[in-house]
Amino acid sequence: MPRSYEVIHETEYRYEWPADSAWQLAHLRPRVTDLQSVSKHHLEIEPLPSEMDAGTDYFGNPVQRFAVPAAHDRLQVRSVAEVTVGPKPVPVVAKPWEKVLQSVLEGDAALRYELVQYCLASPFVPLLDDTLALARHDFVAGRDLLVALQAFARRIRDQFQFDPDATHIGTPLTEVLQTGRGVCQDFAHLMISAVRGMGLPARYVSGYLLTEPPPGQPRLVGADASHAWVSVWCDQAGWVDVDPTNGKLADQAFITLGWGRDYGDVAPLRGVVWGGGKQQLNVRVTVTPR
Repeated sequence: MPRSYEVIHETEYRYEWPADSAWQLAHLRPRVTDLQSVSKHHLEIEPLPSEMDAGTDYFGNPVQRFAVPAAHDRLQVRSVAEVTVGPKPVPVVAKPWEKVLQSVLEGDAALRYELVQYCLASPFVPLLDDTLALARHDFVAGRDLLVALQAFARRIRDQFQFDPDATHIGTPLTEVLQTGRGVCQDFAHLMISAVRGMGLPARYVSGYLLTEPPPGQPRLVGADASHAWVSVWCDQAGWVDVDPTNGKLADQAFITLGWGRDYGDVAPLRGVVWGGGKQQLNVRVTVTPR
């Protein structure tokens, strides 16, 4: 049955000295999909913006833009959403990954046009020999694509350590490979790099993860923060969401904000600030079942 959540995402920027003005683009309204609905959403912004509008980006994600023209020493953005996520059917591929690749290369022209952007390198996701070599352990000849994806996700979970202090937004993927440490954003980029290296379409998904575990089960990594995972085109099964941080397929505990080629396309909040000096960023996320 469907599961409903309240999601509160609080972002605060504190500046070294007052900023003259700011312009921001927010990906904070959850996306409506076949399996997800949004009954309410609003932003609370302090200082109050002088102008604000809403629309969709190139990938169809909802976006909100706002400007703060007055001097301010901090910017607070609080997003509150009520979201319902329906049961996710168990995906069935039953086709070797090479056959899926062939269908991508030889399929309908309109579909190829949509998928090709998710097969190429992007600003945060270079195509690396090292990620490809890692994937080849699981993408063996004749293996069912879904089986290969789940095995590869578990490999990333087991071989890399979740460490919120190890990386930042600009940390290159090569450094993550060298240190074996990172966060969900890094592991999603790593998996995308490898899957694209195999020739398959993969996109970056930004969202949230409910991590209140059932009795006796472990708490999932990524609690109380934005989360990121991967969506891979699986032919007749469509886009299948896989979480390399936790080594599993996405289920009803995953709440989608939006998707793109990589983090840069769907950063929750980004923009331009005039003045202010150094910035201190604080983020708090609370996901509560309704």
